[in-house]
Amino acid sequence: MEANNWTNDILNSSEGITKVIPDTLLFSKIQNKISIQNSVSRQWIWIAAASFTILVSLNVKMLLSNATKTTVPTETIVSSVSNSNQLY
Repeated sequence: MEANNWTNDILNSSEGITKVIPDTLLFSKIQNKISIQNSVSRQWIWIAAASFTILVSLNVKMLLSNATKTTVPTETIVSSVSNSNQLY
């Protein structure tokens, strides 16, 4: 019961507050800044697309070059180990 009274007191605490009216000049300035849309030029969009394409192509090239490498260093290490497979 006490918790409900406390909750109701908190919810009703804003009843006596008077609404503040903003300055009309300041309010219109804020509205104008909100309404202005920032646009990105097409040049920057094409630059971003080109850099993304270059990045993807470099990644694909690196993946393909790593996949085609032979396992010669691994085979060399394996062949250098004695018949008992002891490294020391």
